[in-house]
Amino acid sequence: MRFARFAAVAVLMTLTRCGGTRQVQVAVPTPANAQQVIIWDYKFEPRTLTVPVGTTVTWVNHDVAPHTATHRSFGDEPFDTGHLPLNDKYSHRFQKPGTYDYLCMYHQGMTGTIIVK
Repeated sequence: MRFARFAAVAVLMTLTRCGGTRQVQVAVPTPANAQQVIIWDYKFEPRTLTVPVGTTVTWVNHDVAPHTATHRSFGDEPFDTGHLPLNDKYSHRFQKPGTYDYLCMYHQGMTGTIIVK
């Protein structure tokens, strides 16, 4: 009886691959151009982007969860993507030089920086 249970569990583990390791390869989205920030896996990529004055930066959400990219400050250029669901995008043209730190309002551990020179 014990052997039959052991054999059944072994077969089940083999069929479902629970008994071994299996690597899953996921294609990580990459920016389509140098002025794009990809939102993926609860991160902004690249986390820091340096652009010249007058550049339009586009955020694209390739994550299942909705996100924002929000910079609120007095004296420079505030921006807020608002609610970005999967595959949605938002663009902002940077007119002033400076360092623009931003975060996701839903997941405040997600941060990024745009440096405008």
